Amino acid sequence: MEQLRDLAIRLAMDEPVGDDLPMAAAHALTRGVDSPSVRELAGLSKGQSREAVDLFRQAMDELGYPVPDRSGARLHLMREAAASIVAGKGDPEDLAHKIYWHACYSGLPDLQAVGDRFLELYAGWDATHDQAEKEVAAMKAAAQSFLRDHPTPTP
Repeated sequence: MEQLRDLAIRLAMDEPVGDDLPMAAAHALTRGVDSPSVRELAGLSKGQSREAVDLFRQAMDELGYPVPDRSGARLHLMREAAASIVAGKGDPEDLAHKIYWHACYSGLPDLQAVGDRFLELYAGWDATHDQAEKEVAAMKAAAQSFLRDHPTPTP
């Protein structure tokens, strides 16, 4: 299901995913993720991108995970980056910038303060050993706060 949700986010961000959808649906079926549209989607060939996108949207609705709008996709990507900061995965500086960037373009006014906070952390990043632990701790605290205040929506 995770692969299908990732494709839904990519689709919402206008990335070309049509050719990937039939194979993703076939993989989903082998893992027990099933719906009439998933089965139909798995039977399409790579050359049927437009039909695949329409069927994918229908399948995600049937599975209870509709394809989000662009703002919802950006919020998802922000949560993903924040979770990576908390888990200590990836470069905190790059992840903070990613959160800031998506907040700026989310179109959601309540995320402006979140973006500003991560911009502040990003701009103040100093890679010296003395400050790195303190800065990482501040980013983790900000990421935890963001995740708490903006939980993943349940279908």
